[in-house]
Amino acid sequence: MPSELRRLAHNLVRGAFLELYLTPKPGLVDLNDPGSHHDLSLERMEASLEVVSGYLCRLADSLARGEELAAQVRLGMEAEKAMLERAGTNCHKGYIFLSGLLLAAAARSRGGGEEALSEAVAGIAARLFDGAREESNGSRACTSYGARGIRGEALEGLPALFREALPAFRRELAAGNRGSAVYAMLGRLMATVEDTTALHRCGSEGLRTVKEDGRALELLVERRDDFMSFLSRRNEHYVSRNLTMGGVADLLALSFAWLSHTGELEIAPQ
Repeated sequence: MPSELRRLAHNLVRGAFLELYLTPKPGLVDLNDPGSHHDLSLERMEASLEVVSGYLCRLADSLARGEELAAQVRLGMEAEKAMLERAGTNCHKGYIFLSGLLLAAAARSRGGGEEALSEAVAGIAARLFDGAREESNGSRACTSYGARGIRGEALEGLPALFREALPAFRRELAAGNRGSAVYAMLGRLMATVEDTTALHRCGSEGLRTVKEDGRALELLVERRDDFMSFLSRRNEHYVSRNLTMGGVADLLALSFAWLSHTGELEIAPQ
């Protein structure tokens, strides 16, 4: 189990880098530009992920030693502080939570498959959020717009990962379309995630834009149309409106991570 947890920790880091380098992504930092994040850059995101990497290694070791959940929560809080000091931003705060949650759930589900992993995620989230209240842009957006946000996603066992993103990738891969499989996954997440970053920045109209663009991307992928040009054009629109989708980015990174861990990113289509 210790070596398996370390391997998952490594893949969680890899997933975050794969998400960062996927280009283009509307409103998000990628190899072309910082999207709608005027305070960020590729280099700053990479520096932030170095902090995430160290955190996940320490978390894997804590889980392997059988330490209590409180010890793992402290590691997450320390990582958030270190990220602010190193990168000057909280850009991976959501991913610190989600990746840590998935790693902790893997330690508790003991290789029981994705359904057991999802159940373990929900169980840990219930303990974490029991009576807890957080003041953040995301939580305020949830209150204002009645959205589930990252809290609801965690409490339900990460349905965006297990019921939306992974099946979308696997369907496209099964059809022999490796090059477009990750974009099918991106489209599904955009179409289904209640992204509180979009809500915080642009309200209900912003979230509606993200979801509509997600459905459009899915259709373009299905038709083998030019979805890359579509994404580039939408990036210009998102930047003009200061619209972004941080929740989608975090869940896309988590999807990359899990597919890397299962080996599916490297499987050649038949």
